[in-house]
Amino acid sequence: MSIPSSEPPPPFCPNPACEFHLNTTGWAWKRAGFFNRTRPPLRVQRYQCSRYRRLFSSQTFSVTYWLKRPDLLEPVLRSAVGCSGHRQIARALGVAHSTIQRHAEHLGRHCLLFHERFRARARLLAPSEDLVLDGLGSFAGGQYWPFELNNLIGAKSYFSHDFTITERRRSGRMRDDQRRRREKYERELGRPDPRALKRDTRDLLKAALPSNVEISLRSDEKTEYVWALKQLPEHRIDQETTHSKLPRTPSNPLFPINAHHLLMRHSAANHKRETVAFAKRIQSAIHRHATFQAWRNYVKSASERNPNTTPAQRLGVAAHRLEVRDLLRERIFPSHLNLSPRLAAYYGGLVASRFCRNERRHALHYAY
Repeated sequence: MSIPSSEPPPPFCPNPACEFHLNTTGWAWKRAGFFNRTRPPLRVQRYQCSRYRRLFSSQTFSVTYWLKRPDLLEPVLRSAVGCSGHRQIARALGVAHSTIQRHAEHLGRHCLLFHERFRARARLLAPSEDLVLDGLGSFAGGQYWPFELNNLIGAKSYFSHDFTITERRRSGRMRDDQRRRREKYERELGRPDPRALKRDTRDLLKAALPSNVEISLRSDEKTEYVWALKQLPEHRIDQETTHSKLPRTPSNPLFPINAHHLLMRHSAANHKRETVAFAKRIQSAIHRHATFQAWRNYVKSASERNPNTTPAQRLGVAAHRLEVRDLLRERIFPSHLNLSPRLAAYYGGLVASRFCRNERRHALHYAY
């Protein structure tokens, strides 16, 4: 029986332990029948690898692999970047809240890998424009557990190169009872590391910027940024600082990152001020922002007044504008990418929230 014209041959063995997972030279496989499904595609071709004799199917290479409701993936993505909370999406689609939560996590993992495919080229093109670094304050689990979401943005392209999420200690004006409650939480659950933002900023810049190239970086006057730059002697970074209290107008040197953060609050329900849709875990905020980053870079136009190009097109990492279905066209295997320890932790759901018990990890073996 020949393979139907609409069914391409398997691109590689999906088993990471197989020698033909990364290099298909000399790979032999055979068809091993079909199985039927109640959702399209109704009939799925099975295959068998000649090396380990493990069975797999054409569905193994689909981004909807291991999903019981593959039809929900695109609507959930569109709703997630349309400022809907998970329970709102669940009510609109007529499914359980837990279903939306699992799909949101699936999308976040996939979008992390999707953006990683473009990292090498974006890293080379980063010095072609000024870069802007700043953080957005938000919280997960409650206002006693704030975090800072740091972004590195192209000043002209608006391309988001990378992000980090760092736990922070609650600060600012508090009543006496609020201070006592914060102290109680910190005694029981520990206090966030005050040096974490320094390390995360250093790792962010090191991963996104090439070494030995002149780079212009705009930021505010955070001392953590100054420390991070001193830890990168191999990078030639010229920092221009701007006071964070200046009016956030287009003439402000930090306007690209301010506009990016404005769009984040507009598009993501968990970053709205005084909202009940805040992230319940830090890992959930990571998944949601990874989805937003991929949509912002490759799908949404960089400008509403001139909606012709995306940030990825402006920078030169993508030749054309992508649609949401293009983001979800194929499954990406983490073993095909050289993930840093930070991104591997983001993908594996290993970022712990100290205020959560029995936090779920991404433990699916075949769907990893």
